[in-house]
Amino acid sequence: MIVPKIVDHDERRLALADAVLALIAREGISAVTTRAVAEESGWSTGVLNHYFGSRHELLLAALRRAGDIQGDRYRTILDEEGAGPIEKLRNITASILPLDERRLAMTRVFLFFYAEGAAEETARGEIAAFLARWRGVVRESVVAAQREGTVSTDLDADAVTVALVALTDGLALQAILDPVVMDAISAEDAAARCVDAAVRRTTEEAGAVGR
Repeated sequence: MIVPKIVDHDERRLALADAVLALIAREGISAVTTRAVAEESGWSTGVLNHYFGSRHELLLAALRRAGDIQGDRYRTILDEEGAGPIEKLRNITASILPLDERRLAMTRVFLFFYAEGAAEETARGEIAAFLARWRGVVRESVVAAQREGTVSTDLDADAVTVALVALTDGLALQAILDPVVMDAISAEDAAARCVDAAVRRTTEEAGAVGR
């Protein structure tokens, strides 16, 4: 009796999404075609078409996969023993900057869907949900740093969070377009400077409001 092979469909979808991300990191969004993803994954186009009906669905799967991978990275940073809150905040910031293949692919796929999200509600909702999770993680670290005393308790944690996320996001997106920015974020202390700049910005804004 031949026992049919059990296929884990969720694992296969993740593997295909990983193949999309690998292509994006190596060659960019334009490299993502059904044939290229099939070759990258080692499966046939027929198998791929069984799971994803279009190139757009493939890219959306890659976006969600990138968000999940980044979420796992956040948790690893937050759970790291021996690291203080300000160090964790800097590491979270660095985890977004496109300085390796994983982060480069993530930034490219997010840039694609940022543009699409301006006109299409599903894409906008996906991006907004990711940004909300990102802000939640950053805020958690900001509040912890305030308890530690490395970030002033006079500052609004939400304002620091928004400033840091906006600054880091802008740097990441510009870095994949402009080599000058890529060189700047590649510096050893780039993440620390991002955090310091966000705190300084909110400090100055708070001072301006108080005058």
